[in-house]
Amino acid sequence: MSDFPILTKMGVKSLESVVKYTLRHEGDADVLKIYYERPKGSFLSRSKKFTFVRGRSAIPKQVRSGAGFEDINKVSPMLLEVLTELKQLEARRHGGESSDPKERFLANIDHLEKVMTSKLDDIRRQIEELK
Repeated sequence: MSDFPILTKMGVKSLESVVKYTLRHEGDADVLKIYYERPKGSFLSRSKKFTFVRGRSAIPKQVRSGAGFEDINKVSPMLLEVLTELKQLEARRHGGESSDPKERFLANIDHLEKVMTSKLDDIRRQIEELK
């Protein structure tokens, strides 16, 4: 049995290829995006997106503020379990040690530099093809 049953159940098969994940809030849902490291030319997707709808419940407002109900959004319990598994996966990948924030920032800058250089080269190539 897998050490990450929820991720496996969601269809995340190549756990060793997961490099990072992002979580954002859109309307009444939370969107989790998992990114993979893939070799150049691979036909496999570089990311996978999952949407978790937030549960809604109405609770009575305080007596002083008047009658009515206030909506409360609840985070999906499955999302909380997935985040726990992703954190465990990340800790396992980094050998259980917390990485230095300065090193992470420098790595992010290096990555951004590579992406920008690649994109600029691609745009220059397209411009040359127009002539």
